[in-house]
Amino acid sequence: MNTYETVLFEVFLTNQKRQQLIATALQATEMPPEDYPLYVFVGAEGPWTPSGLAERLQMPLTTVLFRLGRLEKRGHAERIPNPTDGRSFQIRLTAEGQKLLRLARPRFRKYAEAVEQRLGTERVAGARDHLVGLRDAIDGELDAPDGIRTRATALKGL
Repeated sequence: MNTYETVLFEVFLTNQKRQQLIATALQATEMPPEDYPLYVFVGAEGPWTPSGLAERLQMPLTTVLFRLGRLEKRGHAERIPNPTDGRSFQIRLTAEGQKLLRLARPRFRKYAEAVEQRLGTERVAGARDHLVGLRDAIDGELDAPDGIRTRATALKGL
């Protein structure tokens, strides 16, 4: 292993492969692969306020607003009044956006489920647990007052 390759580098490489898998799955659709997660979360869990969606996806609000704007321009998402806050709005998929999601989602799920089958139930569960632990470790580092924790400090939290 090279000295510059951390576990976060492995996460980066894995994310690159994930993006390739989404692009392959969505080839025959008009859905841009980078917008697929927004279609899924808005379509499956929506409607969302932009700030709620940003929090759910752990993305900057500006990025979410930009991406939602792209969905709106395509006619795949629309703003609706927020029933709990008249000063804001929620976003939901239009009938056209739902139709596209119904086309795209099974294509991606076929690939995702095949990957999970290659790994097996036990390794999938372990990967999920390890990824949650990795996110928690990253959050801990981001929340550390000095930005970089010493090994001794990090081990106390174990």
